[in-house]
Amino acid sequence: MEDPKKTKIYLGDGLGDFCPSLKLGDGDYVMPRKDVPVWDLICKNRSLIKAQICEWSNGEEFKTVLLHLISRIISVEGNNTSANIDQLYSVDCKQETMSLPAATGPETFPQSLHVLH
Repeated sequence: MEDPKKTKIYLGDGLGDFCPSLKLGDGDYVMPRKDVPVWDLICKNRSLIKAQICEWSNGEEFKTVLLHLISRIISVEGNNTSANIDQLYSVDCKQETMSLPAATGPETFPQSLHVLH
């Protein structure tokens, strides 16, 4: 049985969020925060973004837009609502951790570089 395409909603407000936004497809969504550098970059290069752009300004607007997108995805992507809800909870996350040395005193870390102003 073929895996159904997963719809992605990419949230971001940093400059580093521009490149991942370029990898999203036609059925995906990108949610940049307005009036931050990534928003300006997306606006200047809108034709490079295949995903639908859904901007937000504050926490309340963020919540409203995100819940609207989730509702739209559930209602549009097929008749099997329980399958869509299961897909919704299937989260692919990448987390990187850095192990710290056992001793955390200043002698454990490399010396910092002094930069002249």
